Amino acid sequence: MKKKTIFKIIAVGLPLFLILLLELILRLFGYGDNYHLFNKVIGENGVEYLVVNSNLSKKYFKDTDFKADNQSDLFLRHKTDSTFRVFVQGASTVVGYPFYRGASFPRLLKHRLSRTFPEMNIEVVNTGITAVNSYTLWDVTDKIIDQKPDLVIIYAGHNEYYGALGVGSSASVGSHPALVRSYLKLKNLRFFQLLENGIMGLMKSDPTNKKSVAETTLMEVMAKEQEIPLNSEAFNAGVSQFEGNLKRILDKYKRQGIPVILSTLVSNEKDVKPFISDDLDKVNYVESIEKNKPEVRELAQKNADGAYTLGHYYLEKEPDSAKKYLHLAKELDLLRFRAPEQINDVITELAQDHNLPLVDMKNIFESKVPNGILGDELVAEHVHPNVEGYFVMADAFYEKIKDLKLLEDWDNYISYEEAFDDIPMTQIDSIKGKLVVDILKKSWPYDLGMSGKKPDSHTYVTQNPTYEEEKAISLYTHQEPWQYVMTQAYNKYKEDGDYKNALKVAQTLIFEFPEQYKVYEMAGEMCRKLQDEAYADYYFAKSRYLKNMKASPE
Repeated sequence: MKKKTIFKIIAVGLPLFLILLLELILRLFGYGDNYHLFNKVIGENGVEYLVVNSNLSKKYFKDTDFKADNQSDLFLRHKTDSTFRVFVQGASTVVGYPFYRGASFPRLLKHRLSRTFPEMNIEVVNTGITAVNSYTLWDVTDKIIDQKPDLVIIYAGHNEYYGALGVGSSASVGSHPALVRSYLKLKNLRFFQLLENGIMGLMKSDPTNKKSVAETTLMEVMAKEQEIPLNSEAFNAGVSQFEGNLKRILDKYKRQGIPVILSTLVSNEKDVKPFISDDLDKVNYVESIEKNKPEVRELAQKNADGAYTLGHYYLEKEPDSAKKYLHLAKELDLLRFRAPEQINDVITELAQDHNLPLVDMKNIFESKVPNGILGDELVAEHVHPNVEGYFVMADAFYEKIKDLKLLEDWDNYISYEEAFDDIPMTQIDSIKGKLVVDILKKSWPYDLGMSGKKPDSHTYVTQNPTYEEEKAISLYTHQEPWQYVMTQAYNKYKEDGDYKNALKVAQTLIFEFPEQYKVYEMAGEMCRKLQDEAYADYYFAKSRYLKNMKASPE
């Protein structure tokens, strides 16, 4: 009997021992990928910082040529008593697509909070990664908790279907949430990476039949299931996946006593037609409604294009009806790049269940546009805000932080108008962002007939381009690195006496290199040129602070 027990222990323990041994050997020889959320960076005076690992996306986009965008927001490895640390979770809207740099709402929020609390070290760390969804947010939550945040902001939900590992995504390992979460845990082990690489090597398909991001748009590469009808099995699975993951995320933060702000999502409903509609019913909706045919309204309840057509028909006549039909058109769109309203319902319900503050971003955006119908006024394309839209988002979170009294002493409160005049966004980055949107809107899925073709960026520039247009093209085509372009622009603006634009460049450089005192001096110098002594003193004080910083003892 004892021998049988020993044999059973050996039978179970030996494979585990061999796996552990293999894991140690693989790590010793540097095999596989390190999926840390943060990497260490040594700044001036030996001060240690952390920054989001730019290679983390490889964990979620295995066997693709896609390298996800993310921001590089440095923060102190050793948190000081004067630090207020915010982490922002989400995807491309959080990253700031297509404007990035000085226009992402986390950076706009940091800029305004830093001016409001000049004596504090304000850290707003953007952990957003393009084309991910709630699985990635859940996967990195524990690593965010390790960094002792004072606040977490979550803006997510548009990518539940086509984001990495989503139910309709080309980067998927199945539709069962527990299986996907287990897969993400196993991905941290080198022996599992070895096993996965081996299996993928054996199963690799012909690369000539595989579309890459360079050949088409990221949206087309990620969208495997291009038709997901409202309330279908796949549709409900996406909502369920989001709800389960977000609940787990919130439970983790709650156990650690970390404040969280949730936000509803915004979509362009007025100026973006449904990408794919059910074409079973071929009806002239406008003609039918004018002839007072009652059945046309019933048909529009099932057809995205029909609902969109009626929405625009009613825009001038009956705004309330227009809003209803345009919203319905977005809900009926079979291509799920815009989150359905059920995602916003989940966000609202979980905020109530966990007693968390909610920023109703959808309502805020609608309050700022005619008839409450959201379109191009604040949204650049289907879901990503334009620069003003990102500012509205940052303002909403700024005001919510004030209401929650997460920070004391708001004597230096920055008003909406003052902050709007101080958006740290360069003309070059703004033009480049608009160029990206223009090209996207002539590509899939905006024009399904152009799938696989990428318009020439040079066709979007005037015959006699300005300096900013030339540099925007240079950035878009990767002819010059961003830092080099910005340094050139700063010197040019300074020489031309265009101190306001030079200040914008310096402010943007501060976001990229917050550990370097020189960029603060550049901003302070331009403020002096603009005869804004108070603002100049702010930047020079920040510069002196960085000069005097010393490395923290371990």
